[in-house]
Amino acid sequence: MVMGTMLAGCASTMSGNQQNVTITSNVAGANCSLSNDKGNWSIQTPGSALITNSRLNLSARCTKSGYQDAVVSIPSVHKDSATWGNVLLGGGIGYIWDRKSGAAFIYPSTVNLNLIKDSSSTKTADIKLTGDTANQIKELHELYKAGVLTKDEFTKAKKKLLD
Repeated sequence: MVMGTMLAGCASTMSGNQQNVTITSNVAGANCSLSNDKGNWSIQTPGSALITNSRLNLSARCTKSGYQDAVVSIPSVHKDSATWGNVLLGGGIGYIWDRKSGAAFIYPSTVNLNLIKDSSSTKTADIKLTGDTANQIKELHELYKAGVLTKDEFTKAKKKLLD
């Protein structure tokens, strides 16, 4: 009976140590990985994952071909009301348990990530070159110097022109 009264203030008893976190982005279909010290989860935007709360921040990385990766650290926030319930009703034992299990913490329920178009992903097939072969190589080189093409893309496109 005493133990039941002590646990009545626990956040784990009141709300558990898991929650849904929804990840949205400006690009549908981005693949996202979420992780903290309690586990790893994968979703596709827009989507939700039932994650285990932790005192540590939740890491999120979303990727999609043609875009730069979006990476964010989602802050873990302490549930203040659960703290006082644990201290008053449980003498602090419940609070210690909830900190360890993650039940004393919560993340924002929705996180929006912005993926930026990757200029280095420009395909050489999309580039319109003019003039003779020498002029086309010169144009490719200018695109490489400007950072539009990677060295590998430049080399492949040049080789294709010379073959």
